[in-house]
Amino acid sequence: MKRLTLALAGLACALVTSAATAESWPTHTVRIVVPFGPGGGTDTAARILAERLTPLLGQTVVVENRPGGNSVIATQAVASAQPDGHTLLLTTDIHAINAVSGQPMPYDSLKGFAFVSQLTTSPLMLVAHPSLGVRSVADLVAAAKARPGQLSFASLGASSPHYLGFQWFQRLAGIDVLDVPYKGGGQALADNLAGQVGLSFIVAGNGIRHAQAGKLVALAVTSPKRSPIAPDVPTIAESGYPEFEIVNWYAILAPAGTPAAVVERLNREIAKVLKEPQVVERFEAAGLEPTTGTPAELEALVRRDSDKYRRILSMIGSQPPAPR
Repeated sequence: MKRLTLALAGLACALVTSAATAESWPTHTVRIVVPFGPGGGTDTAARILAERLTPLLGQTVVVENRPGGNSVIATQAVASAQPDGHTLLLTTDIHAINAVSGQPMPYDSLKGFAFVSQLTTSPLMLVAHPSLGVRSVADLVAAAKARPGQLSFASLGASSPHYLGFQWFQRLAGIDVLDVPYKGGGQALADNLAGQVGLSFIVAGNGIRHAQAGKLVALAVTSPKRSPIAPDVPTIAESGYPEFEIVNWYAILAPAGTPAAVVERLNREIAKVLKEPQVVERFEAAGLEPTTGTPAELEALVRRDSDKYRRILSMIGSQPPAPR
């Protein structure tokens, strides 16, 4: 009985300490590190989140863009940061890809992080500049076969879902398109809109908006079913490639060892932000669908996508080049 009493007392003390840790955090500025440059969807999401978290946390939340290395530079910086909840990573499904890329990473994509919260989910949309003269996936395949190696595709680096997805599509379709890597979605989209590159994958919300304005042509979405925001745009699967499926997501991670109470509080505060009508509106205007969930659900998502991209790498018969 005495041992039980002591154990219960210890548990109560731990719970009080944990609650105190969550309530006292943060004690100074919180950084959200983004692995891509300004202007893209990740940067937009991070800045909206930082703006709305600042009053909720009682400390300034800032965004730090650290592009390069297929997201490895920023991710390593966060993995090696003090695990006190003051340094966070806003990443994408590229995190799951790097976990199975076959390249040596300076961190463990799964064990090196505390999973905090998913932020968004969105299919990608395959879009073309109007100058290409293609209106469908079938048109694109025909044009690419007529001009092998002459059409160009804007990707976000060799470990991005954009790159892997399009490499997979090329193999399924039997075409050869020039890959043009970018460090961020903002510049990739700008060059696609300007016709400097002919094709790209962008989040579906942005894609349909530019298509409706006549600046791009929406060819297909990458989800298994048509997107509610673009119901008239077919999927790649129904365009003749039924096995094709890629869904993009954003999420917040923290260094491994970050106190569980801090992770839980941050998860709750992010959920509050993503339910604000103005935030929902701003995310949707950027082509992003707000999506929340528990830390455990996010970890499960990363593990599932890691398995999926391992299969994709096997299907395309190659591995992405080492991060630059």
